[in-house]
Amino acid sequence: MRYIVIFLLLLNFAYYSWSRYRPSQSEAGPGSEDLPLLNTGLMLVREFDEQAAILSAADQDQSPMCALVANFPTADEAYSFMSESSNRGFSAVLNLTGEALAPQFRVYIRPSSSRSIATITQEGLSAAASNAGLEVETYLITRGNLANAIALGVFARPDSAELVRAQVAALGYSVQIQEIPVSTGDIQVLLRHPQFDSAGEAQRLDLSADRPYLTVTENLCETIAQGLQFP
Repeated sequence: MRYIVIFLLLLNFAYYSWSRYRPSQSEAGPGSEDLPLLNTGLMLVREFDEQAAILSAADQDQSPMCALVANFPTADEAYSFMSESSNRGFSAVLNLTGEALAPQFRVYIRPSSSRSIATITQEGLSAAASNAGLEVETYLITRGNLANAIALGVFARPDSAELVRAQVAALGYSVQIQEIPVSTGDIQVLLRHPQFDSAGEAQRLDLSADRPYLTVTENLCETIAQGLQFP
């Protein structure tokens, strides 16, 4: 019994000494390394503002530019403007205001590959029409999507246009009829460019440079989206 008591006393003394003199867990041992901070996904307010500014600028660069170009004197001039716009990366839609009227009909020969070929074709047509006893008005279209085409007149009635088409086709030419919309209001073109940047603005200014009579209203993408749809 005495030995048991002595053994328990020694055991208690040993436990007391170990708990008193063992190294503290808060002390770094030899060879310990600083652990990297965990990536919690948090962002400082200053960093958030910087990211927001960058994203806002990127969205502005990638947002489309829309404009309403008005005061075209004729539909032909509007079509010419639309053709030039398409070649510069714009989408364009013709918009006639006011009350719609009966359309007109243009008779023409398809565009040639160059101005010189178109001139030779026009001269040959005039000679052929004169020999056949036909009175046909001819003039060269110099701009727009029908540039280098030969116009044979614009008619208010479709049957008049068809008569000229048939007469010239009998001379061996490929003749087309184009319907021209007419209204009592202003002739407008809706423009859309995929990016609102300095390049798109420069192209738009270049398009209207030789047309000082046009008026342009920009930043209309939301308004235009509620009306006509671009192709």
